Amino acid sequence: MPRILSEFPYSYLLLDGTCFRSVVALHDELSLTLGLPSWYGRNWDALLDCLSSIGEKRNNLCSNWDWIIAKRLVLSIRSFSTENADADTLMRFLQVVAEANERLAKLDSQNRIWIEYNTIPSETG
Repeated sequence: MPRILSEFPYSYLLLDGTCFRSVVALHDELSLTLGLPSWYGRNWDALLDCLSSIGEKRNNLCSNWDWIIAKRLVLSIRSFSTENADADTLMRFLQVVAEANERLAKLDSQNRIWIEYNTIPSETG
């Protein structure tokens, strides 16, 4: 008998980990990867509004994410390195994702945003 690993459908969107070097680079990457509208303001408040919109099919602003009830949006960050990331940019991004998930919970949406890191091994020698 097959084992069920999860009842939730997932959608993985890949982010280039180098985008965390600056706020501008991160918003450019998120705009492209999420398929945000042309009027996206490239700031934290606009990102919060866009990420929070995944809770309702008709209000979803992330065109590269297909809405399904209870679906998890997984932002998979590839080649991430804390040495090359701007700490303030990274922390603010994490806060916005947490705030978006709080908004989704308050709206009784079962959709959530998860973050997955694929790090670069540090060079030794």
